[in-house]
Amino acid sequence: MTPEALIRFARAYCAQKLPWFAPALFQCRIHLTEQVKIAAIDPNFNIYFNPRAIEAIDGSTDRDGSLAQIGFLWIHEISHVLREHYLRSKERNARPYLWNVAADLEINDSDWKGLTMPRRFPGLLPSRFQMRNGQLTEYYYQMLGGKGEAVVASLAGIQEVDGNWDWPDEGSGVHGHSRPWEVRHTDGQQLDEMEVDMVRRSVAMEMKKSSGMGSMPGNWSRWVEDKLQPRVDWRQVLRHRMSVAINQGVGSRIDYSYRRPSRRQAVYHPILPPSLGGDMSARITCVVDTSGSMGPEELGQAVGEVCAVLEAFQIPVTIIPCDARAYEPIMIATPSDSFKLKTLKGGGGTNIIVGIEAALAGKPAPDSVLVLTDGYTPYPKQLYKTPVVFGIFTRGRQASVPKPPNPPWKPDTVVEIPLNGN
Repeated sequence: MTPEALIRFARAYCAQKLPWFAPALFQCRIHLTEQVKIAAIDPNFNIYFNPRAIEAIDGSTDRDGSLAQIGFLWIHEISHVLREHYLRSKERNARPYLWNVAADLEINDSDWKGLTMPRRFPGLLPSRFQMRNGQLTEYYYQMLGGKGEAVVASLAGIQEVDGNWDWPDEGSGVHGHSRPWEVRHTDGQQLDEMEVDMVRRSVAMEMKKSSGMGSMPGNWSRWVEDKLQPRVDWRQVLRHRMSVAINQGVGSRIDYSYRRPSRRQAVYHPILPPSLGGDMSARITCVVDTSGSMGPEELGQAVGEVCAVLEAFQIPVTIIPCDARAYEPIMIATPSDSFKLKTLKGGGGTNIIVGIEAALAGKPAPDSVLVLTDGYTPYPKQLYKTPVVFGIFTRGRQASVPKPPNPPWKPDTVVEIPLNGN
């Protein structure tokens, strides 16, 4: 069997043994190259295998053993992208080789049934460095940095070649630095961060639905909760303010009416009391800033917040992409509809006001409008009859971002959303 056939069979084997990883496994595009030692990945789910390494694994065991060991490589590589190692590396401006070692320690201690670490190419475990399992890459990176590169290389069994340590290098999907073997735009799969995050959420949702959730490695259980559950207070604030806005909007459409008798009529006979009437179903419109100042990270998180609103309130959400003009509305009724958000129109100048006005002009009109923006936009100078809540993305310890003028917009109409939930 050829190396590529073995790789594809191992992917199917993984999807059978660990079906929750299927969205990420089958998002990958396979590339064979002898420039990588064993395997590598980039942020676009292009995955790279050294065919000689695959042949060495296959020659050291029977076919079932080959699938289990090559399957381990599959889960190892996609885990780097699922856990956002390349984004986290950029935040720390980390040294790529040392970060690669630390990232391997974060994921290699996961014990997946049916998978085996390749015996010909054993991976690194925390115990080799006298550290405990279950920690994050940032912890391992800090601890390894304190030991010094020479000590780390010695403990890891890394050889010195021509005066330099022969560090493991699994590519930009781990540390964010492009490598010579990685395919370019014309040859490889290109995904934006929004699409990649949708894959992460799909994996997390499949894990949460799985009957084996309770037996998963603890660090993966925490990852699922981190991806799907509210993590910090700002999410609770946003949910609360959206609830208030929705109730205000619905309340403006209902009133007492004599069209339907009150259920308390028998108590008040012969008086005929009215009953509440009107459309009580809630309607939300979300205006997403898609201007040039909104990068892939902001757009990716905007989609995440739309899905969070949908899951929290269990009602359809209308999405209006907006840069200097409002684009055609998109209806999202269930989380599975999120594929409609893979390509949001925009990229030009910014005027979120036209998006809000387009939302309010919708038929039927929304009960509340959620605006997701980086803040670099003109803001409306007057209140609307329909409640509007602004979710403004902030990066790191960014001191200030432009906010709606106060007055008339009160602080309780604005929620600051740290990127990546930080």
